[in-house]
Amino acid sequence: MIKKSIAAALIVSTTLMAQNSAEINLNSNDIEVAGSYQTGYGFSYDGRSSRNYLHARYLYSGESSTQGKNLGEIGYLATGTVGSFTRLRLGIGIMASAADSYFAVPLGISAKYQLPIEWPVTLSASFYAAPDPLVFGDGNGYSAYRIGLESQIIPNASLYGGYRNIDLKYENGRKNFNDGWYVGVRFYF
Repeated sequence: MIKKSIAAALIVSTTLMAQNSAEINLNSNDIEVAGSYQTGYGFSYDGRSSRNYLHARYLYSGESSTQGKNLGEIGYLATGTVGSFTRLRLGIGIMASAADSYFAVPLGISAKYQLPIEWPVTLSASFYAAPDPLVFGDGNGYSAYRIGLESQIIPNASLYGGYRNIDLKYENGRKNFNDGWYVGVRFYF
C-alpha cells in the first residue's frame, strides 16, 4: 500500500510541475490529474508547425473492475499540422501505463480540430493500443480511447468534457478499467 501511495504521489507531483498545462477532471466515481510539458516547437521547410509534449496522468477509478483502482501513465506525443490546414493537428505518441501488476507500452494517435467559429472551441480524439508483446506483468493487451470538446474561457484556462474508455486485458480476461463521461478544467502556464 505504501509503495502504491508513493508512486501515485510521484506521478501527481510530476504533473503539477508541468510548465505548459495542468488539469483535473472528474465524474461521480473517478478523478484524474494530468499535466503536459512542451519539449519542442518548430516549423518545417513548408511552414507546417510541430510541437512535442511529455505527458503524465494519474487516474483513480472508483468503479474499476480491475485488480486495482489506480492507473498511472507517462508518455511522449509528437504533433503537427497538415499542410496549410492549421485548424487540424495530428499526433503520434507512445506511453507507459501501469496499474498494480499490469504494465503496458501502448502506441497511439491523436487529433485536435479547432472549430471555425468566433469562440475558441476544439474537438479532440485519441486512441492508444498495445498488443500482447507490449504488455508485461499480468497483462495481455491494452486499448483506450477518448473523445472530447474543449472551450478556452480565458487565455490561461479552459473547460472541457468528454468520454473515455480504458480496457486492460489481463491473462485471465478483459477488464474495463474506466468507461464514462467526465468534465474538467485545464490551466496553461
